[in-house]
Amino acid sequence: MNKPTDTQIDGKTGRERRRKYARNAVRAAMLVAAALLLSASGEWRLAVIVPAASPLTTVTSLLATRMFQLASLVGLSVAAITLIRHRLFCRWACPTGTCAECCSMLNRRRLWRPKLPRVGQWVALLTLGGAAIGYPVVAWLDPLAIFSGSFGVLHSATSPRAAWYALGLATVLVLSVVWPGLWCSSLCPLGAFQDLLFRLNLAIRRVMFGKRKRSKKRATVGLSRRVVLASLAGVALAAMARGVRSAAGRVLRPPGAVDEERFTGLCTRCGNCLRACPANIIRPATAEHGISGLLTPELDFTDDYCREDCVRCSQVCPSGAIETISREEKATVSIGLPQVDMDLCLLGDDRDCFLCRSMCPYEAITLEFCEEEYTLTPRIDAAKCPGCGACQTACPTAPKKAIVIVPTVAARE
Repeated sequence: MNKPTDTQIDGKTGRERRRKYARNAVRAAMLVAAALLLSASGEWRLAVIVPAASPLTTVTSLLATRMFQLASLVGLSVAAITLIRHRLFCRWACPTGTCAECCSMLNRRRLWRPKLPRVGQWVALLTLGGAAIGYPVVAWLDPLAIFSGSFGVLHSATSPRAAWYALGLATVLVLSVVWPGLWCSSLCPLGAFQDLLFRLNLAIRRVMFGKRKRSKKRATVGLSRRVVLASLAGVALAAMARGVRSAAGRVLRPPGAVDEERFTGLCTRCGNCLRACPANIIRPATAEHGISGLLTPELDFTDDYCREDCVRCSQVCPSGAIETISREEKATVSIGLPQVDMDLCLLGDDRDCFLCRSMCPYEAITLEFCEEEYTLTPRIDAAKCPGCGACQTACPTAPKKAIVIVPTVAARE
């Protein structure tokens, strides 16, 4: 065999160098583009593209909700490319992977690189297994959801809760410094899902064209076993998670949110709904209502209410946790119901106050004279009231409000 000449080696090295520069330039451009989409308030509709670009999020959403969204086209397109070119998205476009690789370069010595099993593959399969029964167990570990969620710090820089959103990306970056390449090679569920898609393509081609290498037969059988076992484990974990009922079911969710037992599984904690809300009433939940709901969006009517003409949060959800609704449909979607404490209400103290009735955009509050108490009492028409929180925001009593919105389930008890 003829050895390559110096000219051939130099030419090959030059091509590889140019390819590396081109790849780095594309990755930098994709990182900047993703950051601009998530931070530019004027382009809030386009923010859904970043987390929706994950084929793992798209497939789990389709499995769990049985509904197709326009944003799903982005993730399906990436999935189609991945079937043909192995991990093309990881190598050229993933913003989390770009940040992780930059941090890995800080540790050039790489003195300690532990060999770990492909945890990401198990995470991806657990998520898909749970999605089959409507509850993706750990969908929030998707790297694009982690990257999107980190921009919640820009939205609520003064809120202690916002720091939790940045914790996910910070963990990935620290791991990349300490153990270079660990996240992308072993832990990332999106990368593992792309591996599975590419192997699926190879398996289909072997079946169609009759090409099958004996050396890969054992690996294929092993992969098939992992797929079955992890998927069944995902189904079992999802069934247990959905069966647990706690105080987490009493949370005010954005309009269009699916039922609570599915919401905490479907929500990827990407933070899109928080950044899109013009009233700034969507906040990341604490573990007060259960650890399963940590960092999921909840409504806070302390300073403002859910505007009757706004459906932004339903238009930027990539996972289907918040279903897309129109402005006309919003009036029929229940967030909660007002409850009145007459011990706090100014009317109960024979003082004039009609703010809750006056500020209600749906004309759902009337004042009725109570002969027993000999006072006017606010009455809420549940058929008209979606629980927008305008009455709670307008209520002048402090520090506690005389009228508050409670989740519909709690209101009925």
